Amino acid sequence: MNFIKKIFLNKTKDNSTFNSIENNHAFISKNLDEQFVSKFINKGGHFFYPEHLKDLKVSLLKILSLTNNDKFFVLEKDYMTFLKKINIPFTTKLNETNILISGCEFLIADEAAIMTTSRNTKEYRHNELPQQRVVIAMTNQIVQSKNDALIIINNSYEKPPANIQTISIFAEPSDDLLGSHWYKTFLFLIEN
Repeated sequence: MNFIKKIFLNKTKDNSTFNSIENNHAFISKNLDEQFVSKFINKGGHFFYPEHLKDLKVSLLKILSLTNNDKFFVLEKDYMTFLKKINIPFTTKLNETNILISGCEFLIADEAAIMTTSRNTKEYRHNELPQQRVVIAMTNQIVQSKNDALIIINNSYEKPPANIQTISIFAEPSDDLLGSHWYKTFLFLIEN
């Protein structure tokens, strides 16, 4: 379930999608959490585990400063509402900043990859969005493999979302990997 939907916003009319996704994640164990986090950090990702909303806000402001940005680029309405609520600057115009904040569909443990869909990135491909990313996810979004994620997506949505993509390179590669894109990624993992 989306962190913002669960904690900070009023319930939407159609929570059935979120509830079914949450029920499908009941099998997730701590070992998947540890596997994902270890691989994510080893691949150059920046990991945060905030205990309180105050910690999240302070960290988001520090990330803006660290990345020489003054606001986040946001595509998801829930994140616009959330950032407005905690007084974090944002824009809906891609050319006004170089850092994106979003949710994700799943965290893929065996690859330490972040799966997004059109719910998170609209029609944009990853290489069309800012190279610096903040992703907020819940622990129940961790699955073992891409296959597990795709099965859950197919079983959870009446009409599966489009534009399914994964990000898996979080630091600039030392070798030029043909066709690969890397993203400086800050991941906030929130306990359910």
